[in-house]
Amino acid sequence: MNKKKTPNIIFIMTDQQRFDTFGCVNSEVITPNFDNLIKDSIFFNNAYCSNPSCIPSRAGIMTGKYPSECGAPSFITPLPENETTFMTRLQDAGYHTAVIGKQHFAGSKIKKGFDYENIIDCHFANPGNEEAEGYNNYLIEQGFDIKDVMTRDLISGGSWKINEKYHLDNYIGELGKEWLGNKLDSSDDKPWFFTLSFPGPHHPYDCEGTKYADLYNLDDLSVPETTYEDLDQKPGHFKEMDAYAHIYTKDFTKEQYLRTKRSYYANMSLIDEKVGEVIQLLKDNDAYEDTLIIFSTDHGDFMGDFGMVEKLQCLTDSLMHIPLFVKPPIQGFTGIKVDDPVTNIDIASTCLTTAKADIPIELSNYPYNSYWDDAINNKARDYVYMEARDLRGIIKDGIKTVFYVDREYGELYDMNKDPLEKDNQWENKDYDSKKLEAYQLLINQMYRATPEWNTPWNHGTPTI
Repeated sequence: MNKKKTPNIIFIMTDQQRFDTFGCVNSEVITPNFDNLIKDSIFFNNAYCSNPSCIPSRAGIMTGKYPSECGAPSFITPLPENETTFMTRLQDAGYHTAVIGKQHFAGSKIKKGFDYENIIDCHFANPGNEEAEGYNNYLIEQGFDIKDVMTRDLISGGSWKINEKYHLDNYIGELGKEWLGNKLDSSDDKPWFFTLSFPGPHHPYDCEGTKYADLYNLDDLSVPETTYEDLDQKPGHFKEMDAYAHIYTKDFTKEQYLRTKRSYYANMSLIDEKVGEVIQLLKDNDAYEDTLIIFSTDHGDFMGDFGMVEKLQCLTDSLMHIPLFVKPPIQGFTGIKVDDPVTNIDIASTCLTTAKADIPIELSNYPYNSYWDDAINNKARDYVYMEARDLRGIIKDGIKTVFYVDREYGELYDMNKDPLEKDNQWENKDYDSKKLEAYQLLINQMYRATPEWNTPWNHGTPTI
């Protein structure tokens, strides 16, 4: 690690991005800039989010605590005002903090922790959305009718009708480059933390009609191996959530699905281009090598798996298995791929460790820094824990167990044999010992979510 100064930090984030949306992971996707950045990074093959919905997952990232621990377990539960973001903790550690793009605090009155903020919490131009006001005004200033920039002929989206340089993700990328360029030109020696958060590739899938969609041939795009009929082995709500996860095989044509998938991939190619420009800006200013760059998303997208697109309240890998990689602040670092299970709530502990700041005991503390800094104890998780309100999941040794509170049914998949999660083994007695082990881990996690769980029994009480 560069010992001369505390590293600057860039956190690049997307919304609703699947794990398999980089060219180096999936040859169908065109992301050359991400692929090059990953070559210089620690890429986590088994990274997971804490929740399959934006607000709770982002609350977990911002606090370094699971959604149930920080009081934001669902889409309609914004962060309580008494919680503390890791950005505020970075401010206390002497960092200048900034954000451009989506955050989704959802009306929370919490102190966000940014010295500069341009939060744009929208996914498309929308005259009725105050959080889209800046983008709306930008389009109006360019002479466009904001109701007429895209069609609605795809699954949860449509075709982009104007030049792609006016797309929301391009707009945010340009704002990010402007902020970063000014910061790199400044004489301020104070270390900085910068979040650049893209709203894509979240629906509406709106990059059909752009030059990025032209990169993809429909005939080259695959159809998932899983089908809508495979949901028969899962709990009933999978087939009852049409309003949240559109069932393309029931309501749309195969061509509409493939065009939707192309739009999703094209959005990744657009974001890839903007990220490439940000990286080039760092390199042009001799700031790339000693800047910590973290990349992740809040959750994934079915994008055809089990015949669905978008998301729902479940812990399926389509939604929970996410992209996550870290470029260390080290000159000449050669990237590696890591199979250890990690979660994106440790973005907080990673940034705080980089800032040499204290990490409170109630925060998750498995910083990624241990993969490049020998001075930090190498702590790896034994298992992954996940939530979706009254669903709780454990993944250990390739066995995924999902508990449904107050229900006798559940989900259990042996992902060593069944990585697509098609065969539910919940009733299979051969897996009872694995289910019991997962129960114990689940109890441990739920205990930690109890207020004041770490308070001693009494003064001078011996450690049990």
